[in-house]
Amino acid sequence: MPTKPLEVSLPRYSLGTEHSLQTYRYGKSGGTPKVYIQAGIHADELPAPLVAHHLVSLLEDAEAAGNVTGDITIVPVANPVGLGQALLSDHLGRYDLSSGRNYNRSYPDVSAAVLETIASNMTGDADANRQTVATAIRGALAKVKPKSLVETLQLHLLQLACDCDIVLDLHTDSEAEMHLYLDPDNWPAAEDLAAELDASVVMTSRSSGGRPFEETAAAPWHAVRERFGADAVPLPLTTVIELRGYTDASDDLAAKDASALYRFLQRRGAISGDPGDAPAFRGIAAPFEATDLLVSPAAGIVTFKKDLGSSVEEGEIVAEIVDVSSNDATTCRTPVHAKTSGRLFTRCLTKLARPGSQIGKIQGTEPIVSRTGYLLTD
Repeated sequence: MPTKPLEVSLPRYSLGTEHSLQTYRYGKSGGTPKVYIQAGIHADELPAPLVAHHLVSLLEDAEAAGNVTGDITIVPVANPVGLGQALLSDHLGRYDLSSGRNYNRSYPDVSAAVLETIASNMTGDADANRQTVATAIRGALAKVKPKSLVETLQLHLLQLACDCDIVLDLHTDSEAEMHLYLDPDNWPAAEDLAAELDASVVMTSRSSGGRPFEETAAAPWHAVRERFGADAVPLPLTTVIELRGYTDASDDLAAKDASALYRFLQRRGAISGDPGDAPAFRGIAAPFEATDLLVSPAAGIVTFKKDLGSSVEEGEIVAEIVDVSSNDATTCRTPVHAKTSGRLFTRCLTKLARPGSQIGKIQGTEPIVSRTGYLLTD
């Protein structure tokens, strides 16, 4: 019999409308490692839920065979609210249409409350400390009072992930190669994940701005380690996995990625069995500050001069913005130059640009001087 999902109804914030989350759980409560996987918090990034769907099938078989040795929770549709948002047949799932809020920003950070709670309860035993901190985090989140449907959704997801050893947040970029966002303290320990997924780029950052899900889930653990030392508690692995681009929703790719995640979970001891020989990571791992966000300087149609995966040199023309309303060949094209040498790993899917529009990313290896403060794009 297939595992019956736990369905949690979200509070009604509109008459006659109700949303619910379906959560699948495999293994036994208290099993280690404790794993949380969610897909589609940006609800229009559809390859992610499709990968989760394929992974659920693999976990069903593993559960039936008694091979789930950890405690695994998976939410294939993490944003049922955004999944239903459409305007003139276009699906709009990145922002809440009522408030304009990005579904992956402004999660509640309870670090200060956790530090206050555990101040006199820490010991020299890292395992005991982990339980103390996990209990404090759960208690602090239970006191958060959400004021909207989006905040309620975010709080529930964070409560599912807050005490896990491994947190995988599945996303999709515009037009992209496989890439990851990681805390720098999780690299190179997470090289097995990047290698299994054959990621081209790994960007490391602890506080990129905006309090996204995976950074906020880890924030109390970082606060404890900063106050009591890195040996006080183990650091969870929290990461965003960008599963290529919006149009890369296919059973073939989803099955491939789900199998890679399954092998990763085997290597981490959450599932028994032989994952085979460990692959080598062949991509670029560097600080998020070394990522060049290509921005359009003008209005027009984007024409790229470089394919995804291309190597570029600093100063090289990566794209041109074409003003098709002009017939002046000397002025109708505005070049976009690379600010670093590296790999072009994302490009915009929509080719109509305005001044300030982000049109792509180049991953270099050295931080870019201008890349400080708020590092994300909304």
